[in-house]
Amino acid sequence: MPRKVFIKTFGCQMNEYDSAKMADVLGAAEGFETTDKPEEADVILFNTCSVREKAQEKVFTDLGMVRHLKKANPNLIIGVGGCVASQEGAAIIARAPHVDLLFGP
Repeated sequence: MPRKVFIKTFGCQMNEYDSAKMADVLGAAEGFETTDKPEEADVILFNTCSVREKAQEKVFTDLGMVRHLKKANPNLIIGVGGCVASQEGAAIIARAPHVDLLFGP
């Protein structure tokens, strides 16, 4: 059964492109399929933009919403990338310790 990745994109057009690229790379290199259901995913990625209004709080809200998935499946990988991850990395880890990785633009 192929592994699945859920990618949620916040913000700018560049992030939409970057998210599509991440999905393509994970598919080609690791055989991941994309899903629109986080509960089906083996990897959940949030690609963030700090330019859009309230993007940071939206990310924290969504991270809270997937916390139960990590508790149910400790092997689930949760990552936050983009501008918010670069600017607020320490805050993300403090507020959402279930996040496994941070990556910048």
